[in-house]
Amino acid sequence: MATKRRTIKKIARRTKETPVILSSEHQAKLEREKKLAMWAGVVFFMVVIITVWVINFKNNVRAISKEAVNSNAELGDIAADFKDIIAETRKNMDELGNVIKNQEQVAGEKQAPAEMEQRIELEKLLFSLNDKLAEATSTSENK
Repeated sequence: MATKRRTIKKIARRTKETPVILSSEHQAKLEREKKLAMWAGVVFFMVVIITVWVINFKNNVRAISKEAVNSNAELGDIAADFKDIIAETRKNMDELGNVIKNQEQVAGEKQAPAEMEQRIELEKLLFSLNDKLAEATSTSENK
């Protein structure tokens, strides 16, 4: 048993000390196996990444479609509210137009007496000026 251990130790030392020389066919085979292992790893991780991406994409599409359905309902509500606001605005504009027409009519009716009052005041002023001028001319003639 002890001799067996010594021989195993000697073989292990020899393999560490001496480099292993491989034939070119054997080296080519090892290179092909390395490339195959590399490509197998790349393909495996790409499949994992694409699978996760597809699942994530599917979940996002579902969430967006639910939001789109809700936003379409909200859009319909907004459109209905907008139509109501436009109708109310038109109604208010019509009422405002009627009020403005009424104000113009009332102002026109009030303006006629106001003009007459101004004319009367103007005539009174003219009469008083004429009287003062007449007095002034009569006093200057009397002197």
